[in-house]
Amino acid sequence: MGLVGSGGLGLRREPMLSSRIFIWQHFTRLTPDEVLEATPLFHPVWADADPEDITFADSHTAHGNFRAWAQLTAHTRTGRARVDQELLRWAFSRLA
Repeated sequence: MGLVGSGGLGLRREPMLSSRIFIWQHFTRLTPDEVLEATPLFHPVWADADPEDITFADSHTAHGNFRAWAQLTAHTRTGRARVDQELLRWAFSRLA
């Protein structure tokens, strides 16, 4: 049994899959303030990031979507000491 986000609507049409879902959960986008609060706690790569860079990333690619933040995080784990806009622009190009 597990949790399914709003993308699980197709599962509801499949009785064999739908019956295995314990709780249907709808997720909404994070607000800009929630992004600034949650992102540094989400992964160490964001812990020391400049809030302006977090806002830059959110406005250019993540748009409050936590799944998008997870994808972006995977691309920013390069071993650099700190996330900056140069690294973010490179990561954005990998997401397309």
